[in-house]
Amino acid sequence: MELKSKFYRFWKMLAERKSREHYRELYKAEYEYYSSYADKKPASVMKREMNVLQKYWGCYPFQYIRYGMYKKDCKLSLEEMKDYIPNFFAYFLLFPKSYKEYGIISEDKILTYLVFETLGVKQPTLLLQYNHGLFYDFRKNPIGNKEVDEIIEQTIADKLFLKPSLGLGGQGILVFNKKEKFIDEEGNQISAEFIKKNLDKKEDYILQEGIRQHDELNQIYPHSVNTFRVNTRIIEGKAHILFSFLRMGRGGGQLDNASLKGFVCKVDPETGEFAPEGTSKLFTRIDKHPDTNFEFAGYKFPYWKEVREFVLKAANKLENIGCIGWDIAYSVDGPMVIEINAGAGLQSLQDNYGGVRKAFGVDNPKTYWYSKNYGIKDM
Repeated sequence: MELKSKFYRFWKMLAERKSREHYRELYKAEYEYYSSYADKKPASVMKREMNVLQKYWGCYPFQYIRYGMYKKDCKLSLEEMKDYIPNFFAYFLLFPKSYKEYGIISEDKILTYLVFETLGVKQPTLLLQYNHGLFYDFRKNPIGNKEVDEIIEQTIADKLFLKPSLGLGGQGILVFNKKEKFIDEEGNQISAEFIKKNLDKKEDYILQEGIRQHDELNQIYPHSVNTFRVNTRIIEGKAHILFSFLRMGRGGGQLDNASLKGFVCKVDPETGEFAPEGTSKLFTRIDKHPDTNFEFAGYKFPYWKEVREFVLKAANKLENIGCIGWDIAYSVDGPMVIEINAGAGLQSLQDNYGGVRKAFGVDNPKTYWYSKNYGIKDM
């Protein structure tokens, strides 16, 4: 084996050990649930199973805790447990091989917008950018405070979303609803002065118009844009849809992210039919939305063919990114991309579909540890 390949493996192993503190904090609620759960497997069985999974994947098996494999009534065989991909392996070893240097397209929302504008992929309107204390219009022309306020005043949208350009999982997003002016939940009016006073000048932000969601999705939950997460993979140069589910807000929340206490429900990638149950964190399952009592069983999204065709066409235009998680809204004007993720949204995906190792073509995890393709991310 080449010395360089051994170095790659050593480098990745150090990074994996460094990441463990991050994942223990990420799964804090799951660990608390595990600690208080009474009907666990015998300690010797759990230790043996975790050792097998750690040896198989090469990293600490947080997935054993995350997906409840310790429960005595867990019906998964050890081989089936191996199909659940650990987060570290997915985001640092697997997905970086699929997008290589093109991953920045999904990570930077400004770059995403410009690429989709060039490719003619429908997306929400970008009003302006705020980069390191300076304002720019949607074409990166410098603008002043007066022009910013005029842009905000002239928009006909019902909502505005102020987002970190490099944000993930809905973190850091501010939502402003149209009253007489655009106001957030605390009564703050958005303006150039508000942005400069409250946002970090070291970070980049974008201001987007909210879409007008189709009534077909409003009946499920009307307070957020409920997006379809559609996972695609490029196989032999052609896009294929692997998985799909709907992400929904709850409790009056205006964001649909599962990481922000939303719900998800699996959607058949071929037909658009919903699964009988949706899921949220900590193994909660629901058969209808708790706010609207919308029942999932038997419902088929009537415009699913249009969503499928839209996603496949867009994915083929981005064939250099091998695996993409698309967040697709369905507006009164049809489907559009809210954002993309060069990866899967792994936790909600495996909550609803089970282990996805085979779907992403992982035959031998060990080979990924020696590959030069490796995504370095801050924890």
